[in-house]
Amino acid sequence: MSKKASSWLMAGALLLGATLPVVAQAATVTSTKGSTDSQVEFTAPSNVTKPVDPTDPGTTVTDPDSGDNGGATVDGALTFLYVSPAINFGSHQTVTTGTQSIQNDSTGTPVTVTSQKFGSTAANTNLVTEISDTRGTNAGWNVQVSSSALTLTGGSDTLKGAYVNLSAADTSKNTIANSASTTGISGTDTQLSTDTANAATIYTASTDNGAGSTAFQLSPDNISMTSIPANVKSGTYTGELTWTLNDTPTN
Repeated sequence: MSKKASSWLMAGALLLGATLPVVAQAATVTSTKGSTDSQVEFTAPSNVTKPVDPTDPGTTVTDPDSGDNGGATVDGALTFLYVSPAINFGSHQTVTTGTQSIQNDSTGTPVTVTSQKFGSTAANTNLVTEISDTRGTNAGWNVQVSSSALTLTGGSDTLKGAYVNLSAADTSKNTIANSASTTGISGTDTQLSTDTANAATIYTASTDNGAGSTAFQLSPDNISMTSIPANVKSGTYTGELTWTLNDTPTN
């Protein structure tokens, strides 16, 4: 190749290099982070002392008998608001053989419950149990019930061997209502001996449930007395159901 041709090639190469763009390498960016603290505080609700509407426990009853807590003693952040004060199993002719049962059916005297009106025009006919939980702990709770002996009025005779049955697991006629949610709240069938007074758990709110106001309505159709012995001495027998509210659910 001649020197002249070589010079032209070198000049062309230099010219080409001068016209090509220069690509700069991007700088490396390091990711950074920041943080902001956030905070909120909640305090426990105010204690509830008056009965609530059993069908809408978020509503306090305001009618003239709303101050009547029935058979309940109101005390503190976890408390009964209302317990029906009386059950009447009616009048029945005693049997001379075997045992007899008393329950609501098409014959005989119906089982009746005494409860207040709860803002309605007529008294509630169900066995009502109302609970308020304003502890702010969501720890759950349970309700236990026991029966005393049924004793003959004016005497010392008792109704031996009889049971008071509260079928609280049947939701077809019984209702559970809560001011927020009924999740984790349930009823259990209980058979209460009138001889031993042993307590049985009837209602439970599991852990993280049962806060606010809760109302149970047990239909008289699901209340019975069974295993009544033959040849019971005539007269009126009276006793008492004792309700206990515990601050933890049962296992």
